Amino acid sequence: MRRLLPILLLGFLVASLLIYLFGDSGLLSYRALGEYREKLAENVDRLVSRNEALSADLESLRLSPERNALMARALGLYRPGDQVVKLEGLVIPKERYAVGDLLRLRKNRETRSIWFKALGLGVSAILSALAVFGFLFSRGKANGRQRG
Repeated sequence: MRRLLPILLLGFLVASLLIYLFGDSGLLSYRALGEYREKLAENVDRLVSRNEALSADLESLRLSPERNALMARALGLYRPGDQVVKLEGLVIPKERYAVGDLLRLRKNRETRSIWFKALGLGVSAILSALAVFGFLFSRGKANGRQRG
């Protein structure tokens, strides 16, 4: 019985460490979540700065009729009586607005957590079985000595 307890304790510690380090809620997952959190914070900062720029554009459009006329011409809207000159071969790039990055946390939980949990539990089960067999074997030897 003296050997059984330390071996069982060792098996439990090994299984716990494997699950703590590599399990789905372990240290590696914690680091991945930290990186994801940083990416989200950067995305929020970019969206805040873009919102401020768009708010400034909106304010300038409210206050400046000339800017409204330029924006309308860029969209292809002209005042009656305006003369439009179109140049062949001239490509006007369209302005595209980026709303923000769509960030998703991609985790392959099933494969990692199943394998490492099985490994941790398997190691602890093997060590426990060895401890039990060792205990029974040593007890059998002790009983044999007493009889002889």
